[in-house]
Amino acid sequence: MKTPLTPLDLVRRGLNLYPNNVAVIEPHGPQFTYREWGARVYRLARAVQAAGYSGKHVAVLAPNTHGGLLTYAGVPWAGSVLVPLNTRLTPEEYAFQLRHAEVSLLLVDHTLYEKVHGVAPALGIEVWGMGGEFDHEFEARLSAQDDSPLPIPVQDEDDTITINFTSGTTSDPKGVMLTHRNTLLNAIETLYYFKADSDSVYLHTLPDFHANGWGGVWSPFGVGATHVTLPAVRADAAYDAIEQYGVTHLCAAPTVLSMLTDPKSSRKVERQIRVATAGSPPHARTIADMNNLGFHVIQVYGLTEVSPLITVAELSAEQEHLPIERRAPLIAKQGFEMILAGEVDVLDEQMRPVPHDGETLGEIMVRGNLVMKGYYRNPEATEKALAGGWFHTGDVAVTHSDGRVEIRDRNKDVIISGGENISSVEVEGVLYAHPAVREAVVVAMPDEKWGEVPCAFIALHEGKEVTPEELTQHVRGHLAGFKSPKHYEFRDDLPKTASGKFQKFILRAELWQGKARGVN
Repeated sequence: MKTPLTPLDLVRRGLNLYPNNVAVIEPHGPQFTYREWGARVYRLARAVQAAGYSGKHVAVLAPNTHGGLLTYAGVPWAGSVLVPLNTRLTPEEYAFQLRHAEVSLLLVDHTLYEKVHGVAPALGIEVWGMGGEFDHEFEARLSAQDDSPLPIPVQDEDDTITINFTSGTTSDPKGVMLTHRNTLLNAIETLYYFKADSDSVYLHTLPDFHANGWGGVWSPFGVGATHVTLPAVRADAAYDAIEQYGVTHLCAAPTVLSMLTDPKSSRKVERQIRVATAGSPPHARTIADMNNLGFHVIQVYGLTEVSPLITVAELSAEQEHLPIERRAPLIAKQGFEMILAGEVDVLDEQMRPVPHDGETLGEIMVRGNLVMKGYYRNPEATEKALAGGWFHTGDVAVTHSDGRVEIRDRNKDVIISGGENISSVEVEGVLYAHPAVREAVVVAMPDEKWGEVPCAFIALHEGKEVTPEELTQHVRGHLAGFKSPKHYEFRDDLPKTASGKFQKFILRAELWQGKARGVN
């Protein structure tokens, strides 16, 4: 009686149990009940099969639209592997990923068609446009198919359901093979910690292509919740959707939280909204600002290679009732392993757990059911990432006396100044506490005496001013003097990936041009 684990089973459950619930809403666009959504899922699956792409790799390039969301169920239901593509790449980068993933069919939103209209055909890839000028053609393609339920085609839960590319900041991106088993377990965890149910309304502020929206492309369907897609993530659009549709849940990188808390655009919400944040360590001040606006923030942590979430900043009942000034620093730590994450530990170079002293540095490593199948067509990188039977995250962390894990930096982002290790995340956290600072990124810059020293790139809140001297005085009030930035660069905005992570390598490259450290 054993059946393969797959997140499609969550979608199947939602379609069967909640036919009259609203499944998907696109602001300024259509909305669908679960019954209508199911018909679209089955029709897309049959269209992919009829075109001869069952069992092959099918890519999707779309912002958070109803058409893009449809592919996460419709394509795997056809028995195909879905390849979600980042919406902010160049044609050259798309060519690499489409070729490397051996894609046969590309579904692309009309707003992004120009980026790939020459690339895909040159690789022999068929292209189906969605929305806009392609809407009639796409809808006709669906209407030509039967909308009766299809059985889930999964035969082996360890088969690949998606190939998700890493950002590739220092080398070619790698295609992470996630399985049906990986993604279902992650989606169940998401539901558990998010406390979602059939009355929930989930706003897609996180790019769906980013590790399958942290499972959000599947999990809300399992409990009959409503998805609200958000093609362009702006503070005004997010707040408008929150107010119009009664949003109860959203996921976002800390940079999006900074956008929502910016005084020029922030609004107090009428009902508490549960927010999961990850992508880079959030700062206590940002969490406190969100709380004061009515959002309940939980921090989760992970990587695409672990499906992607493995820890949660879980609080005890007593800690939940602490004043936000004391609660926010606890939420800002990565916390404890999730219930289905397997083993998550901080290990030293000999693969031994570090002491629980909050000081000894090690690397976060994982082994369990959420670890990827491997990197597609890259056995060398797979072997390196899984050396010693653990997945190596590359994140430097400590373990506190209560077992709570706290990231101190990425391996490549630790600043080694005169033999002293400086956590860029620690310095950034202090800078964020200054009322004028909207965004702060700290990287190493070359120094003749110390080898390298901290440099801070700063974006200020609109209408605010602060001098480098004032910022240095602020930092030295909280940290040892050698940790304070020796140089400040003020920018209107700081470079980020489409999922909201700061691109430190770009800023570091500016400082190290022609010098040895570079971006490695």
